Amino acid sequence: MFSQLTKFLRIARVVGLALLVLAVGGLAAWLGTQQPKAVSAPPAPDVVEVEKITVSAPNCVLVPESIARHLALKTVVVKRADQSVPLPLFQATLNVDSNLLQRIHSRFAGEIVALGQVGQINPTSPPASLSKAGTTPTLQYGDKVEAGQLLAVVWSKDLGEKKSELVNVLSKYKLDAQVAGRLRDLYNQSGTAEKSVLDAERAVQEDKINIRRIEQTLITFGLTQADVAKVRSEVDDPDGERANAADWARVEVRATHAGVILERNIGIGYIVDTATDLFKIGDLKSLSVWAHVYDYDLPLLENLPTPMAWTISRPERPATVYYGTFEQIGSVIDPNQHTALVSGHVDNPNGELKIGQSVTVSLKRPASAWELIVPTDALVEDGVESIVIVQPDPTKLEYERRRVRVLRRTRDWVYLQEGLLFGLRADERVVAAGSLLFQEAMKAAVATVPTH
Repeated sequence: MFSQLTKFLRIARVVGLALLVLAVGGLAAWLGTQQPKAVSAPPAPDVVEVEKITVSAPNCVLVPESIARHLALKTVVVKRADQSVPLPLFQATLNVDSNLLQRIHSRFAGEIVALGQVGQINPTSPPASLSKAGTTPTLQYGDKVEAGQLLAVVWSKDLGEKKSELVNVLSKYKLDAQVAGRLRDLYNQSGTAEKSVLDAERAVQEDKINIRRIEQTLITFGLTQADVAKVRSEVDDPDGERANAADWARVEVRATHAGVILERNIGIGYIVDTATDLFKIGDLKSLSVWAHVYDYDLPLLENLPTPMAWTISRPERPATVYYGTFEQIGSVIDPNQHTALVSGHVDNPNGELKIGQSVTVSLKRPASAWELIVPTDALVEDGVESIVIVQPDPTKLEYERRRVRVLRRTRDWVYLQEGLLFGLRADERVVAAGSLLFQEAMKAAVATVPTH
């Protein structure tokens, strides 16, 4: 039994070895069939020349058409700045025009015996009747007056004395002339000395000088030639009753221009002198405009021509526009508010604008003959210089880099100085789209040019 088992094991070992040999041989045959085939090298490609930007002159480059398309270059024509530019709005206040403000005084000191009445330009009533109760109302604050309208009547002893002085001198002149004439007749008949005649004639000349002096003083104080003639008439009838006794000391105070009463500082019975402001009358057809502008906004106004037009509007009615003129910028900066006074005028023909009213002022900077305008995209700035890319010939893709001087700018437009010194002229073409990329490409092209 044991011998049979041993024999079986020997046979199994032989069979196993045979199978192992067959397996290794088959694997070797299969691997032989799977060896990689030799791969041939691909053919060498053709050499393609790459287009690039080339330098044609200092600050000038030639651009191939493909690159121009890739950069999306677009040019625009440089134009003159022929349109005015609106400036920021300013807040302002309306005031009386001091050039149209009348300060009414009496030319003689005295007592106020009457006040002018509403609607009466030249009243003929005597002074006492003008102040009676129940008559037409007297002039008050806010009333309109016309040029030459009677405002008040002052009873002045100074005027009466000046008129009496004229009467006295006229009478003396009349007497001295008679004496001089008689002495001249006596002298011709050898009845008196020549010195007596000369003294008499000298007295006559002094009388004439005094008459002219007094008459000129009266006219200076507002009396007319007709008023002076009435005083002269007193000499012709010195013993008769004075015809113009009611007017002898009467001083009429009248408005020099039409306007509105802004102040009335008198009443019946007031004693006034020549320095007293009896009335203040303003012509409100034109008002002063005072705008307090911050100091950092003043450069917008400093180079504007004056006077120039501006427009005024009211906050409650912004669509209604009033026209006036901007005239000057004050020389003083308020240290607390940091503002300067900008002043001008506004027309107020219908009286719609009021003194003290807050308004909005609008100004437009006029176009300059030496300003050019380009889109903001056409300007390239690096913090050191301002550059535009110019296409001198529209038919060639040649571009030139030029430095320019910026005058001012808005959100969409840049205003440049024109002239050869500043690198740009009207009607030239500049790159308006792709200028930033083009600027960098030009720098790269110039950097590759060898220097000698």
